[in-house]
Amino acid sequence: MSTPLDKQGLQESSTNFDLENVRPFLQRISPLIESGFGDVQIEQVCQLAQRMEIDATEELRFPIRFAGKDTFICISIFMDDIESPDIYFFSPPALAAQIDAEMQKFFEELGI
Repeated sequence: MSTPLDKQGLQESSTNFDLENVRPFLQRISPLIESGFGDVQIEQVCQLAQRMEIDATEELRFPIRFAGKDTFICISIFMDDIESPDIYFFSPPALAAQIDAEMQKFFEELGI
């Protein structure tokens, strides 16, 4: 289990994903971030989620540039079901609002 990261000043956006939808969603939010969250980081998150065991929690922290400022995004994964991890995004409030909006659109498009 990872040591919890300092998330002071960050806002949570979270949902439960089918494992197959993790990568498409991460690819969808990547353009919202100016730099620091691209294919390499998406691959790290996906590989971690795929190898986690039930009831495990892991966190990854990525330095990013958002809205012209250096900050970070923390992604916490709780594997409550082998095919459906709970994923928590901790990011600056403006980015969290955009992630929430993208979640809503994403699940509407999937018919969920």
